[in-house]
Amino acid sequence: MPFEHVSEVEKQKYTADIKGTGSWQGYKPRNYWHISNGVHDQLETYNINRDVTKRSHPESIRPLLPEVQAFARHSHFNVLHPILRLLAIGLDVSEDTFVNMHSWDAVGETYVRFMKYYPRTAEEEEKTDNVWLKGHTGESYDAGYCSSIQVALDFGTITLLYSQPVAALQIMTRERTWKWVKHVENAIVINAGDAMEFLSGGYYRATIHRVVQPPPDQQSYTRVSAFYFALANDDIKLAPVSSSVLQQTGIDTTRFRNDAGMDVEGGNYPTMEAWRKGRTSAYGQSELVKQGKVEEELIGGVVVKHYS
Repeated sequence: MPFEHVSEVEKQKYTADIKGTGSWQGYKPRNYWHISNGVHDQLETYNINRDVTKRSHPESIRPLLPEVQAFARHSHFNVLHPILRLLAIGLDVSEDTFVNMHSWDAVGETYVRFMKYYPRTAEEEEKTDNVWLKGHTGESYDAGYCSSIQVALDFGTITLLYSQPVAALQIMTRERTWKWVKHVENAIVINAGDAMEFLSGGYYRATIHRVVQPPPDQQSYTRVSAFYFALANDDIKLAPVSSSVLQQTGIDTTRFRNDAGMDVEGGNYPTMEAWRKGRTSAYGQSELVKQGKVEEELIGGVVVKHYS
């Protein structure tokens, strides 16, 4: 509906000012993100805040807003909150520790995303090695195991991807190889984002993953996906929670760097708002530094690594 039943003229009216505001709310047009070798993305998204009344929407979408709101509430309370409670139990902290950071009525950018992938030319596929979106990782140090932010801009805490049959998503395994994520009917793919990694002191590593061209037998199909991207309340500082588990495991909780590039022991943690705005504004728009097969950029004191 957001893509086929809204004219290009009307889409422009509801296009998000991504770089100016650091927010995805509205349309992200195709050709916005630079992938590699001069090739830009062929992905169109429409993003709606969990509170659908936050802004106006195209006319053809308005009758469906009650369904979108119900979908958001279901994702938030029946899926997200139970997951957050389990993660808190794993750290031996109060069950509602992370739930309280994800209040429905608080100021924040948790949102629903609908994404459509358009086909690319053979030349574009060759120039990008068939990668549609790079896997990337945010880390403040390299300790032999990369902490990571997921592809598709998972800079938040938890992402819910409602499984659909056209394959394209891959995850990086512990053996540093890419593995396809198979479709499971009525399933949800759950990913942790960089904000959860920061809040958990690196205990919950965000998965490195990417989106690539589908297998040959599916390349003629249009790929449409539905997501629920959860972010902590805007005023939450992305500092590790106080946890006996972290004390026992010896996880390094130094996650950010100061302007001189030196690790700091706390007090330098950005808020969720500052981090999301920095990540949103910069992705696909900034120059990357090539380090072997990995490209890097520094955002908010965190090295963000992009994997092809």
